[in-house]
Amino acid sequence: MRKHMLQWLLLVFFMLLFLPVTGQARETEPALWPKEPSLRVGILTGQQSVQITADANFELVNAGTNKTVKSFRAYEKVTISDKGNGFSINGMPVAANSIHVVLKNKDVMVSIKQYAHVNNRRYRGDISILRPAGKSGMTVVNTLPVEEYVYGIIKHEISPEWAMEAVKAQAVAARTYALASSNKHKADGFDVCATTDCQVYGGLESETPRALQAVDATRGLVLFHSGKLITAYFHSSSGGHTENSENVWSSPLPYLKGVADFDQDCPYFKWEKKLTIAELNQAVSRAGYNIGRLQAIELSPLGNPPAASNDRGVSGRVKHVRLLGTNGSVQITGAKMRTMLDLKSTLFDITTAAAQPVFAGKKSVRTQLSQSSIRPVAGESADFVIINGSGWGHGLGLSQWGAKAMAEKAPPGNTEYFKEILKHYYQGVEIKKAYI
Repeated sequence: MRKHMLQWLLLVFFMLLFLPVTGQARETEPALWPKEPSLRVGILTGQQSVQITADANFELVNAGTNKTVKSFRAYEKVTISDKGNGFSINGMPVAANSIHVVLKNKDVMVSIKQYAHVNNRRYRGDISILRPAGKSGMTVVNTLPVEEYVYGIIKHEISPEWAMEAVKAQAVAARTYALASSNKHKADGFDVCATTDCQVYGGLESETPRALQAVDATRGLVLFHSGKLITAYFHSSSGGHTENSENVWSSPLPYLKGVADFDQDCPYFKWEKKLTIAELNQAVSRAGYNIGRLQAIELSPLGNPPAASNDRGVSGRVKHVRLLGTNGSVQITGAKMRTMLDLKSTLFDITTAAAQPVFAGKKSVRTQLSQSSIRPVAGESADFVIINGSGWGHGLGLSQWGAKAMAEKAPPGNTEYFKEILKHYYQGVEIKKAYI
C-alpha cells in the first residue's frame, strides 16, 4: 500500500513540476529588455548657440569632470554658445566637450511637473549639449524613456483625432521603428534624430491627450518577424496598393510585401502635376544629367496592380524611367524622378502633350496625347508633360490613411483591432511585449 502511495505521490509531483512550468514559458516569453530602455534623441545639430531654461532651479554640469559650472534659478534664461575649443555660458568661457542640464528639487510638488526648455520648447527626460569631434556646432541630446519619446512623435506622424485603433497602430509602428533604428546615429553621439530622417519628434509641446492614450494602451508592444524587430516603415497614403521593399530600396524584406490599401479618402489619393518641357529640361539639367534637349520619355503605361512590367513594382510604382535627349539618354530610378520633380510618390504615369493653336470658334487649345511606352516630347517650350499620380510617400508598410479607414470599420468595442491593422500592412509579424 505504501509503495503504491509513494508511486502516486511521485507521479503528482512530476505533473506539478513540469506542466505548469511549460505553460508559463509559453505565456511569459523573455522580454527583449528587462526594463524599459531609454533613447538619446538628437533634437538639434550644428548649433552655434542655444537657449536653455527650466521650470525648476537648475545647474549646468561639466560632463567630463562632473562638476557644476554654474547654478541658475527657475526660468532664468541661459545662452550656451560654441567657441571651438569649448563653450561659453552667457559669455563666460567654459572648457568642456559636454554639458548636462540638471534640475534641482525636481518634482517636489506632485501636482506640478518640471521640465528643461531648449529654445522655448519643453522636454521630458534629460538634456545634454555636446561638441561632437570632427563636426561643427553643438548637438543637443534629449535622453528619455522610449514611451515618453513616442508621446512626442504621434502628432507629427498621424492625426491623434483619428479613430483610436489607427492611432494605436501608429504608436506600435513608431515604437518598433525607433528601437530597431536605435544605432542609426551612434557616430553622431545619439541614437535617433528628431527629423524625417528618423521620426519627427517635438518634445512635450507635441503631446496630446489622445496620443498619450494610444501610447499607454500599447505600452511595450512591438513588431517581430522571425524573432527580430522589424524596420516598421510607414507612409501617408499608398494610392491603393502598398509596395514590396525590394522595388523601393532594393532589399527584400519578407514583412514588407505589397497589399491592397483602403486609402481612397486621402486628399492626395489622386494628384496631378503639369510641367512645360522647358521646366522639365531644367530639372533634368539641375540633377546633373547632360542629355541635351529632352526628346522622349520611356515608361510602360500604368495599369491595375499587380503590375507585370520590369520598370514598375507590384503596385505600379516606377522603379526606373528612361529619358531620351539630343545628346544621349539616361535611366534613372523612380525615387530620383520623384525628388527631381518634387512628386508626392513614385506611383505615377506620364502623358506628353503638344500645344496646338486656337482656331476661331473653338474653346480649347488641345492636344495630341501619347500613352505608349515611348512618350515623344516636342521641342517647343510651350509643350508640356502631365504627371498623374496616386498617394503620398514611399508606399512601404503601414499606410496611415488606410489604417484610418480600417479603424473606422472596426467592430464596436474591439480595443485590439489595431493588431489586425498592423498584421495587414506588415506580413507574417508577431506583436509582442519588448518590456513590461
